[in-house]
Amino acid sequence: MRASTFIKDFRFAVFVGGVVAIFLFAVIWGQSARAADTATVSATVTATNLAVSVTDGSITFGSVALNTATSTATYDDQTQTVSNDGSNAVINVKSGNATGGTTWTLGTSAGSDIFKLEVSTTTGSTYMTFQATDTYLTASSSSVSLTSGAFDFRFTTPTVSTDFVQKSLTITVQVTTL
Repeated sequence: MRASTFIKDFRFAVFVGGVVAIFLFAVIWGQSARAADTATVSATVTATNLAVSVTDGSITFGSVALNTATSTATYDDQTQTVSNDGSNAVINVKSGNATGGTTWTLGTSAGSDIFKLEVSTTTGSTYMTFQATDTYLTASSSSVSLTSGAFDFRFTTPTVSTDFVQKSLTITVQVTTL
């Protein structure tokens, strides 16, 4: 190969290489310059409706001797029906102290002016003990929408009471999302 042919071929190769490089640069730069000014995101949502009701909403344990447990499961008209009126949910319950005269405090076992309260969703077969005042206890970890269930409560009176005045307490039923 002659030197002049080599130089011509080399110049042609450099020229072609330069043109290809410029072309690639223009294509790449042109692509980014032509980016879309909008994009989409696909989203889904499911509405939840948390609603609960209790029927009949009133329990009368009556007169009970000290250090004695009594249950709503013993009396058909004392069992409470809890209805999940909304979406699938968890049902929780909590209790306050028993007031009227000397306050009886909620505890995990009966003591002096201390009462014990338990809840059952199995018509009294098994009970779960309330742990502390105003602390929710999960009574049902999955309640299907628009269903009802029986809730029974077992109340154990204190071992010793400072007075013998009628006591009242409030049990709160709550639904939360699964």
